[in-house]
Amino acid sequence: MKQKFAWLLTAVLAVLFMFGGDLLMPFGTSPENDLFVATVQAQEAGGAAANGEPAGPPQTLGDYWGTMGITKWPLLGAAIWITAIVIELIFRARAKALCPPDAVSQLSSTLAVGDYVKAWQYCIDNPSPMTRAMSHAIERIPQGKEAVQDTVMEQINFQNSIFRSKNSYLNLNATGDTLLGLLGTISGMISAFNKMAYSGATGDPAKLAGSIGEALLCTWTGLGLAITSLGLFYIFTNRIKIAVTSMQNTIMNLIEEIDFSTVTPDMEIVTAEMKSRLLGGKGGVATAAKGAPRAVAGGAKQTGETAQCPHCQAQIQVGAAKCPSCKAELEWE
Repeated sequence: MKQKFAWLLTAVLAVLFMFGGDLLMPFGTSPENDLFVATVQAQEAGGAAANGEPAGPPQTLGDYWGTMGITKWPLLGAAIWITAIVIELIFRARAKALCPPDAVSQLSSTLAVGDYVKAWQYCIDNPSPMTRAMSHAIERIPQGKEAVQDTVMEQINFQNSIFRSKNSYLNLNATGDTLLGLLGTISGMISAFNKMAYSGATGDPAKLAGSIGEALLCTWTGLGLAITSLGLFYIFTNRIKIAVTSMQNTIMNLIEEIDFSTVTPDMEIVTAEMKSRLLGGKGGVATAAKGAPRAVAGGAKQTGETAQCPHCQAQIQVGAAKCPSCKAELEWE
């Protein structure tokens, strides 16, 4: 969640810098750039307008932004959304992010010596798309190679569907932003016709210029976002395909390290107690573990052993009636 928030914040700042220019830069120290900040000519034109003289043509992106109608706000939201998706896919949809080299090396050496419990624990302690798939695969080792491969393919398809779902929003923007631009076009033309009908602008093109400019700018912005989104959609489609295929090949190579001839169907690699400790470590309720407390009324004889409270994870004596930290009543199995 924190990582997603950071990507979204980065996207917002990038787009606001593009549209805000020197308003976002402290002490007016932003670089002189015709696209982002007001130039000397634009500042002079603004001063002339303040004195009642006609202002010059727009000089900056901010000037054009100010002439657009209400449709500019959903277009700005679309630009932020596109930027956030692109930033996330750039960092996550790559082979090194899906299959960290250190994890591949560690799992390869651990599986080669048949230490499957250590390999499973490493996958749990170092979460990534590859290790999540491998943790499920290691649990299926006693069921045979075919079951392991089927489990891996399910996890790979699941990860692929996540990336494809995120990438599909770029395709959605390619269609939606075009329609938003068209909406702004219609809004501008309605304003122009209203001026012609009610403000006497029929013989004065200057009175129509603002509304027509609004219509054309909305169309231009919507098409620009749509074309960019469509191009990025196909770029990331191929990028995701390459990254997922690389992850699949890496996992299949790791499976080849497993000696299935030494595995028997009754072998228990990951026990229920191991999973219970995993759930308890993640804030869940530990179940089926001998000596674990339950949050219900009751008590038992105290011993010198200690265990974790299922509520606050504090260390308590086995058999204690209440947790000294959170005061929850406990019953022992």
